[in-house]
Amino acid sequence: MSEGKTVSYTILTVMAVIGVIVACMLIFFGLLFIWGAFSPQGEPGWIAIGGITVTVGLVIVALAVGAVLYVRSRRSKEAQGPQEIVQKIDLSGDIELEKLKCQNCGAELSKDSVTVKEGAVFISCPYCGAAYQMVEEPKW
Repeated sequence: MSEGKTVSYTILTVMAVIGVIVACMLIFFGLLFIWGAFSPQGEPGWIAIGGITVTVGLVIVALAVGAVLYVRSRRSKEAQGPQEIVQKIDLSGDIELEKLKCQNCGAELSKDSVTVKEGAVFISCPYCGAAYQMVEEPKW
């Protein structure tokens, strides 16, 4: 993981913690407003103020939790590293094992001469330097 990503993830996590602290304060004071609305000196408008304050606090908590979960999922994906892709080739028809020969010079080729690029089989002859794509022809 690069240093820039680590710094940005750390900043995002710190901001999420600060956001949760602020949200807890908003929820606390929102509940005090709602509770105070039912006192003899309370006003009905305090319920709306308290409800809005609690809602804003809950939204901030949800955003902070989402940010922390995002950072954790990104870090776990980056920690896994690159994925190895295994490609298996299924040849059609009956296949008999035979020596592979260069089309240009007729030299016998080893398995190191065969490579797969973008799903196609390529042959490169170490003797004459010829390189070509292997074509599977139908059996009819």
